[in-house]
Amino acid sequence: MPKARDHGQGALYWVASRGMWKAVLDVGFDPYTGKRLQKGLYSKTKDGAVKKLNTMLRERESLGRVLDRSTRVSDLADRWLDDVSHRAKPSTIANYRSNVRAKIAPVLGRRLISELTPTDIRRMHAAIRASGAGDASVSSAHRTLVTMLEFARAERISTENVAMLTPPRRAQPGKKRESLTREEAKALLALNDARWTLGLLTGLRSGEARALRWEDIDFKRGVARLSWSLTGASFVHGCGGTCGKKTAGACPQRKMDISDDLEWIPLQDRHVLVRPKNGTPREIPIPKDALKQLQDVAQFAVTPNPHSLVWHRADGSPKTNTDDNQDLRAALLAAGIDRPAATTHWLRHSYVTLSEHAGVPWAAFSGVSGHGSTEASDPYRHVLTTEGRRAVDSLTAWVAQ
Repeated sequence: MPKARDHGQGALYWVASRGMWKAVLDVGFDPYTGKRLQKGLYSKTKDGAVKKLNTMLRERESLGRVLDRSTRVSDLADRWLDDVSHRAKPSTIANYRSNVRAKIAPVLGRRLISELTPTDIRRMHAAIRASGAGDASVSSAHRTLVTMLEFARAERISTENVAMLTPPRRAQPGKKRESLTREEAKALLALNDARWTLGLLTGLRSGEARALRWEDIDFKRGVARLSWSLTGASFVHGCGGTCGKKTAGACPQRKMDISDDLEWIPLQDRHVLVRPKNGTPREIPIPKDALKQLQDVAQFAVTPNPHSLVWHRADGSPKTNTDDNQDLRAALLAAGIDRPAATTHWLRHSYVTLSEHAGVPWAAFSGVSGHGSTEASDPYRHVLTTEGRRAVDSLTAWVAQ
């Protein structure tokens, strides 16, 4: 029989089947069934059970709840990934899953959330570095863990985010962000390729460029509406894990691992269109030269194009970011520029750097590239489009000098 205590102050039981004392405390009611909820902790001694009961009472009094002492990091990761998959973009989900699987779970998976310490976080950082990964990988995994532990706080599993108390060391100073010089930009523009003209003179993101469809081009107004971003989604088993296939991509009932709340359009295989980074479509002015180049592309296209994409592979399938980077390097070589490490993000950085050198106001060129908040700029879209046109024209003239 439990020892008599004041109402609401819990109880102590001797559990003969386990040979242990059990401290039990009421912690509320199930919101769905209305049944009373209890929290129980075991101890080999009566004094130990009393201490655990008193600890639960203090937590309930000071925090309004009793801390969860049974959820492990791996259990939390499963719950969190399931929750976040209903909101995040495919690339974000894939990054979260990769960090959990390869970096967080191997080191912290069996640790109780309630017992995580700064030492555990530093141990994870060290393990990632020991695997040969750099500071960027450590920071990526740490950000994932921070987000996951914030979910734990919201779910009342923990009271503090220990990862926020233990940031990774600062990355060692490395190479500055690369960009093209004025002369290199001029040589690239001389190729008269709309892809690189747009990328260099508007700061167009690779995903936005690869998602651009002919219906998004307004030749009459000379603008492009950036409504989508092209990305690759991961697959998940749709069979509940019963098909016997090792990879989800081979599952006969495979499904796209995409948020239910995310607006998206399937294209082909893993390729999908999702709303852009900030979630709000924007219009950009098309440079005059690029407009003519796009007209030529539309007029003389001979390859299949089932998705009506402006830029695509020869067989009509969507391009990947790797394709885009390889195309840029080939274009640079054709322009007499040997930059084997170049990526399409260089064009975006070049756009910012060259615009600053050309004296274009930040408010003007950031509105074109989408670096700023579109929510704040929406009421002034017409004004910003006009300013953006001036910014693009100014940059074009400066590079051409």
